[in-house]
Amino acid sequence: MKNLVANTDIRDRHAELAQRLNSYSKQYYIFDNPSISDAEYDAIYNELLALEKEFPQLQSKESPSQKVGGVDAKRFKKAIHTVPMLSLENAYSETDISDFIERVRKISGIEGVIEFVLEPKLDGLSASILYKEGELVSAATRGDGFIGEDVTQNILTIGNVPKKVMNFSGEVRGEVVMQKADFLELNEQRRLNGEKLFANPRNAAAGSLRQLDPAITASRKLTFFAYSIIADSQMRENSRSTTVSDFSITLSTQLAVLQALQDLGFAVSDKVVVCKDQSEAFEFYKKIEKQRAELEYDIDGIVYKVNDLSIQRKLGSSAKFPRHSIAYKFSAEKAQSMVLDIVAQVGRTGNITPVAELAPVSIGGVVVSRATLHNKDELARRDIRVGDRVVLQRAGDVIPQIMYPILEERSSGSIPFCFPTTCPCCGSVLLEEKDEAAIKCININCEAQLVEKLIHFVSRQAFNIDGLGERGIRFLYEKGVIKSSSDIFRIEKQRGFLESVDGWGKQSVENLVKSINAARMITLDRFIYALGIPRIGTAMSKLIANFFKSYNNFLESAANRRGDELCQVKGVGVSVANDFNRFFANESNLKITRELGGDENGAKGIVTIIDVESTEKKGLFSGQSIVFTGSIEKFSRDAAKEFVERFGGKAASSVSAKTFLVVAGKNAGQKLDQARKLGIRVISEEDFLEIIGDADRGFSDAKNGLAFE
Repeated sequence: MKNLVANTDIRDRHAELAQRLNSYSKQYYIFDNPSISDAEYDAIYNELLALEKEFPQLQSKESPSQKVGGVDAKRFKKAIHTVPMLSLENAYSETDISDFIERVRKISGIEGVIEFVLEPKLDGLSASILYKEGELVSAATRGDGFIGEDVTQNILTIGNVPKKVMNFSGEVRGEVVMQKADFLELNEQRRLNGEKLFANPRNAAAGSLRQLDPAITASRKLTFFAYSIIADSQMRENSRSTTVSDFSITLSTQLAVLQALQDLGFAVSDKVVVCKDQSEAFEFYKKIEKQRAELEYDIDGIVYKVNDLSIQRKLGSSAKFPRHSIAYKFSAEKAQSMVLDIVAQVGRTGNITPVAELAPVSIGGVVVSRATLHNKDELARRDIRVGDRVVLQRAGDVIPQIMYPILEERSSGSIPFCFPTTCPCCGSVLLEEKDEAAIKCININCEAQLVEKLIHFVSRQAFNIDGLGERGIRFLYEKGVIKSSSDIFRIEKQRGFLESVDGWGKQSVENLVKSINAARMITLDRFIYALGIPRIGTAMSKLIANFFKSYNNFLESAANRRGDELCQVKGVGVSVANDFNRFFANESNLKITRELGGDENGAKGIVTIIDVESTEKKGLFSGQSIVFTGSIEKFSRDAAKEFVERFGGKAASSVSAKTFLVVAGKNAGQKLDQARKLGIRVISEEDFLEIIGDADRGFSDAKNGLAFE
């Protein structure tokens, strides 16, 4: 085994790759918002695998090579998969498929013909549905392959999922999708309501299934396609064939499984073939790829599965993938469009990004009208011009990209795009730094930057203010209601004006104020991220929060420009430290930070920041169960759950004799009555806020005689 002790570069590279892969997986599986293409993800993943193969000491249970997907434990109950629900390995070429078939032969020891069932790879969210004696009893998402999210109530709202299945006991696995027509109808409704549009049917399906309110799921048209059966313990134990409960069919092939699913009342794909040779399989792949745009639902490849179930069992699986199946992914869908204009867009850190405005074109069911051209150098290298006809693709069916201009169709009068030398918003001279591709506006009062910073401030991974998105921020900024992030928390003073604005009204303003008040408690890492310091994203914010431990330590370092001390933190470099110092050298940034979190003299800020050190004390709620009931207005349910967990407790959904404390908001009902009957302490949300604040300041006792030590 190679010695890693002296090779810190390799360890650091592995840690960096693992961190990136975990972040990408979280975006895909938890936030239903993939940020890179499958091919890009696989390239990073394969580099990590190569390092772990050469240096086995790097591999651990936490490595992305040993995990599948993710679970949002804060929003959903956990559901354990009796049989791991693994993902599929991806192939991108005929060579990859040839290598896969060769591996199957080698492991199985079969030299003759091996049959494969080919099925379209549906682009949705995998789900598992459990039946007991014909009754649907539970359903779960894939999650990390071993533990998923309980979505039983939401699955019950899907029209084509059988609620009763003869006398069947077992598990049915498949894909929840949103058909293209239903996706377009949903997005049109959201457009008319002024809501953010879903990027594609996959995101819409995943977001709809993973709703806390089943009524929202029921309002969306979802479809379930089944692809496998696990019947009691027999499928895990029998060596040759499987009998589906009292179903009088003996299953020995994947094709028989699909037929059995149909007989049980489940929808299965109608585009399935059995192939005995590679050329036949490739012809099917090409045929379906051509039909892809015409299908009622999105697919992103073809799944190859060994047909014989006994061979499947013999092949087994790795920690992450079954060895009997592989997904041959389609190349990115392409289309052509016209570049109507190229605009220079100002980001929140001042970076100027050229963006192509396109004649709207549909690619894979998504209408694309804009595409980034990245930076000045990239734009010049690719020489894309206004008026060009260009070839577009959505990389991994996610991110719109301009591939190249069609030069033979370029107008003779075409001229290269002239990159601006002054900011398109404020007119300041742009700065082009050496050794960096970015060109920046360094005017700290540039309105475009200020608006982008506000949009970032309220985003999901920052203050997460529900109902206040990009459109709302732009409107409130233009009306002069907010000019800085601290103004957001003073918006209640503008009630009269907002209620008089067309399209708002009293109830809309009331809902907005409630959302803002619910966001007044935030953890230190999310607060740091919300400030919008250049180069400091979500992962870096956690590293910095763990280093400073408390807001006071963070503020002291910021006020005295001591960002250099961050270089002690593994993963934080000189460039981050320099950006930290530059950010707080701007007195307006420091002023807003103090207004929000409080100053060095002990003056309270507008928001409550939960320090990291709070979680390292004895644990205010250590091992205890806390229940929230009624209308909680001063903080969100997600925030409440996060705070309880940070202080060592568990936020429970029901009251029992083991409940330690109940926090009651307005209109509390049955749970409050149950707590009183059981003699459980009940406090208000104001008391809860004070308890949290006292614990943060180091006190062990809270208001009303509640001793938590």
